[in-house]
Amino acid sequence: MSKTINKKRGIQIKYKLIFLILSITFFILRSIQMVYGVSAELAYPGATLYLLDFNFYIGSRTFIGSILTLLTSHITYQQIFGLNLFIYISLVVAFAFLWKHTAKKAITENNNILFLILLAFITFPYSLLQYANWISAYDLYLCLFALLSALTALSKRAHWLFPLFCIMAVFTHYSFVFAYFPAALSVHIYCITTSENKKSRIISTAAAFLSSFVSAVYCVFFANSTIKMTRDELFAYMENRLGMPVSNERYIDAYYFNEDVAGMLDSLQKQINIQGFTKNFLLFFLPTMLFFCFIWLYCITKTKKKQIFPLLCFLGTGILNILLIFIIQEYPRWLTAATLSQFIIFFVVIKKDDYYIYDLLKRLNKADSDIWFLIYVVFVILGSLTIIPYNAL
Repeated sequence: MSKTINKKRGIQIKYKLIFLILSITFFILRSIQMVYGVSAELAYPGATLYLLDFNFYIGSRTFIGSILTLLTSHITYQQIFGLNLFIYISLVVAFAFLWKHTAKKAITENNNILFLILLAFITFPYSLLQYANWISAYDLYLCLFALLSALTALSKRAHWLFPLFCIMAVFTHYSFVFAYFPAALSVHIYCITTSENKKSRIISTAAAFLSSFVSAVYCVFFANSTIKMTRDELFAYMENRLGMPVSNERYIDAYYFNEDVAGMLDSLQKQINIQGFTKNFLLFFLPTMLFFCFIWLYCITKTKKKQIFPLLCFLGTGILNILLIFIIQEYPRWLTAATLSQFIIFFVVIKKDDYYIYDLLKRLNKADSDIWFLIYVVFVILGSLTIIPYNAL
């Protein structure tokens, strides 16, 4: 009897490895296709955004540009694209550090629900795969800073870097405060409750919260007052650095010179395909977010009192992400940020071997459901192939 069970278990593990290899292969091939077909075409107009630096003004969006300025006074858009491609690869590698622990758990313990979550991360339309479309956008850096912030929570000493990563992220773009900071903060709060050295973690987490809040307030309300160049001077400076005419003039005008940000965002809103938004929201985004919210709600009802607060933060982060989608114009980028925020939280909690999550996953696990893996993978792959990249609209 035991030999039959072990043989069946071995076959199931073999199937899981096959599904995993197919999913990873799809991720790699699809990412290459996205980079070549979408990101490469946007490399030049996207590059001009990275030429905003401290020579223009001190504030949001200038952090990466200032680093580039310190490295060289002349830069090509190919160099910027190459750097951003390297950042994307670094993001994939950093995520793999957390992801591989979950993969090992899912396969060795033959947990089908955990395995489906694992596959979702690399095949889901609004997940890490989507950023291959946006190598020219700041979102890539925001996600990397959020992931690094979460990883510091797993270290006894590196958690002191959390405030630094937050400041760097906010000065890359202040939307970090809404898109990723809640997830990173929640992870640190969770690690405070599970750590012996609580005092130092409380100090670093409080410092990260205050520094992010102050940085965001400064970037939103006061940074524009430090502008040092006129419009013509800025475009001449950028053209000299890039060696080509400046792109994104309307974008830069709206944010820095015409004070018509609302008008620009309104025009973006009109470009949104409501039917496409509804389909993507209902078929892909909402079920995933509700599943994560269900996990956090279950753990809240079962866990110890001292761990209820961080779990409430996890749940609140998921609910906040769902609600924000309805007021944000560039919804595909926020769908991706919201989804990845939940994956970051989930992978960290799995890495911490949380008893209550494992208890729920065991309850949900069904040993004889291999066919659902194939159905699921086909479903999300079709979604990834049919959803139009935002920047290509």
